[in-house]
Amino acid sequence: MKIACFPNTYGRFGPNAAIDLLASAGIHWLELPIKNHGMPSFFKEEPVVTNGSTPQSIFALKERIAEAGLKVCTCNITSGNPLEEEVLKRTLTKLTIANQFGAEYVVAGGGELADDDQWPLLIDHMRQIGDYAQKLGIVYCCETHPGTCQNADGMLELVERVNHPNIRLNFDTGNIFYYNEDVELLEEMNKVAPYIAHVHLKDTNGKFKDWHFPALGTAGHVDFAEVLHFLKGIDFTGPCSLELEGIEGEPELTLEQTHERVLASIEHLKSVGWEIE
Repeated sequence: MKIACFPNTYGRFGPNAAIDLLASAGIHWLELPIKNHGMPSFFKEEPVVTNGSTPQSIFALKERIAEAGLKVCTCNITSGNPLEEEVLKRTLTKLTIANQFGAEYVVAGGGELADDDQWPLLIDHMRQIGDYAQKLGIVYCCETHPGTCQNADGMLELVERVNHPNIRLNFDTGNIFYYNEDVELLEEMNKVAPYIAHVHLKDTNGKFKDWHFPALGTAGHVDFAEVLHFLKGIDFTGPCSLELEGIEGEPELTLEQTHERVLASIEHLKSVGWEIE
């Protein structure tokens, strides 16, 4: 299966570290974040590309990624709430950039509503995004985040209301527990199975709002063998991206320690039957 890595796994070291190190870990696919120009990142890393990047800097980054033995399968284009006009414009710009990197998938938000009266506007904006993504040969995958896609019921309502072939889901195996109480992973995945086009592989202790996302297989709440079996059962063909966001309150990790978690995660996936493309 195509395994990528989302560089927020490397925290403050960001995409620069990921580009330098991933091939040595046996990973050849990258989920490249396209950040918001002029806005600080949650992980405090230095962005390598934003919606304000020049054609020259994009070309140089493409060359660097290729020289490192990597390919971009996904761009993370999280931009804010697509209900907002400015976020819609930023998202369309980022789709253009994602296409320049050859990405076939993007991951971003599914929107947040203050009340049901905003549904028509969100649907209109998401269909505009879907239409443009379709022209570029890209699938827009809504992240498991608060708002319409906080849980499977919300995800299902969104994709069915939008009803666009290029608006699908990124299912995050850790976020589903972080943002919800009393959920069961495979039950949630099964509810939206026809619409899962992308997966974030994240481990967790399963506690609500507890930031605990270590190396895969060490927190123990996500059974990655079961996840693999489920994905094979629905003939899933999209990429799965590693996302290891650390543990709240732990000492700041060195780059070496951070990379060790990536290596341990890959070994765990292999040990329970995953094949790394």
